[in-house]
Amino acid sequence: MPGLRFFSKMSSCDIFVYLDDVQFEKREFQNRNKIKTASGIDYLTLPVLTKGRFSQTIKETEINPYYDWRKEHLAKIKTNYSKAPFFNKYYPYLEKIYSKNFNKMPALSFELINFFRDILEIKTPFRLSSEFSLNLKSSERLAEICFKVGAKAYLSGIGGKNYLDTEPFKERGIEVLWQNFIVKPYPQLFGEFKPDLSVLDLIFNCGESSRRYL
Repeated sequence: MPGLRFFSKMSSCDIFVYLDDVQFEKREFQNRNKIKTASGIDYLTLPVLTKGRFSQTIKETEINPYYDWRKEHLAKIKTNYSKAPFFNKYYPYLEKIYSKNFNKMPALSFELINFFRDILEIKTPFRLSSEFSLNLKSSERLAEICFKVGAKAYLSGIGGKNYLDTEPFKERGIEVLWQNFIVKPYPQLFGEFKPDLSVLDLIFNCGESSRRYL
């Protein structure tokens, strides 16, 4: 369940490419995100198989079938959001998604992303990096994807300033823009506002007006 920055970037673009053939990184936010509880911040974590799979990509990452993550996720969501204004409106749809069978992480991720995209009224075309079959690394690869889709600019998260090489983009006539997204405070449960949570927190608290916070 990505956060607001993810969906803000998607809504700001003419085309959004999801990097599904890059390496899966343990202990990052590729398979987890934060929610707000009465006791503070907690995580919704999707258990995945990693033992002996050090170089697996996101699209290859399998969900651990021996862990009842559905029950745990839904219990946490009910406990912490059942009193949110829009819980009753959206929870049944979320529960329906969770009732489906998913073998790999991206299958669940894309189902959830599309669910939230619809609520946020994001119409940006959505593609996968694996469609391009590029044998390039890092910034060169990103620049080539932009070139392939005919992009004139690439929107990077602000953290990209620490690692992105802009030269491959310049060589292809592509401008690099930096996402300057600041989370606007919105109504939340449990006291003081906490930023950088899963988009789930925004949807349950703000419903149809959620898009204005992107």
